[in-house]
Amino acid sequence: MMNNDFQTNLKPVLQKIFIVLGKQDREQLEKLVLTLSNLFQHMNFTSHLYFMAENLSEGMPQLEYIQKNIMVFLKENLFARFYVNLIHRAPLETAKDIDYNFNYYYQPWKRSIRAFDIESNEHREAPRLVLLPVVVTDRQTDSKLLAGLFDRFNSSFLLPALYLNTDTFFLTEDENLLMKAHKVYYGHSNSAEAAEIVSTICSQDILEKASPNVASRTVLMNAPCPAALIISAQDGMVYSCMDAFRKKESLTNIYGEHANTLMTQYDQYHKSNSDCLECRKQMVEWFSSLGLPKGI
Repeated sequence: MMNNDFQTNLKPVLQKIFIVLGKQDREQLEKLVLTLSNLFQHMNFTSHLYFMAENLSEGMPQLEYIQKNIMVFLKENLFARFYVNLIHRAPLETAKDIDYNFNYYYQPWKRSIRAFDIESNEHREAPRLVLLPVVVTDRQTDSKLLAGLFDRFNSSFLLPALYLNTDTFFLTEDENLLMKAHKVYYGHSNSAEAAEIVSTICSQDILEKASPNVASRTVLMNAPCPAALIISAQDGMVYSCMDAFRKKESLTNIYGEHANTLMTQYDQYHKSNSDCLECRKQMVEWFSSLGLPKGI
């Protein structure tokens, strides 16, 4: 058994980083890219990056710029694998909107990682860079149009995910749509704000990973959550977990701290935080109170 001193001295290895994109200027974007490039060294070999954008027109150019540095890191670190999630709204009023959004935004995004797709095919192994569009829905979302967009995603090996809140649970009635989704996230209110979406995705992933282990008692419900950071790109604030993000209790600011200093502060917080049990109880209460249709 691993002794307690050794466990205490272990440095956290980040499993996920959430980045809430905004209207930051070029200088701020450069600083964000530099910070992320340094943080990649502190991430697990297989990690998720979540980029949250208000819309495609503003978010995609920023993501494409950041992604160039992700690809540089992966080319230099051949054992690393990243899953890049773009969380966004995709207004679809007509079939023409599907063609426009796919041809103008999603297809170029997919083409940008062609070198990694070729690498995957040549070595017959899972790709080291995977793109996942996470579509945030609203009351006006047409399930048939969304299913059509998801068809385009799947045919291009983009793995689509669906984000529902309590106002859009009606979309679960479309079994055809759900079958096309790689994953479905269920928000616990009718909000589509950044804090709500980040909290939902974090908590759902934690519960899904913990559930198989609860019966075998191989996980403690008061154990710290998997190491993750949440970064607000617009003001540079960094949050150590979803609870801190909800409460706006920032750890530091990327525009004033180096990544190594940031990780030292995160390490200290991670070891001293004692609210994990209460936070996980709240997660269970949230999801147990969801009015999901039968069979979900």
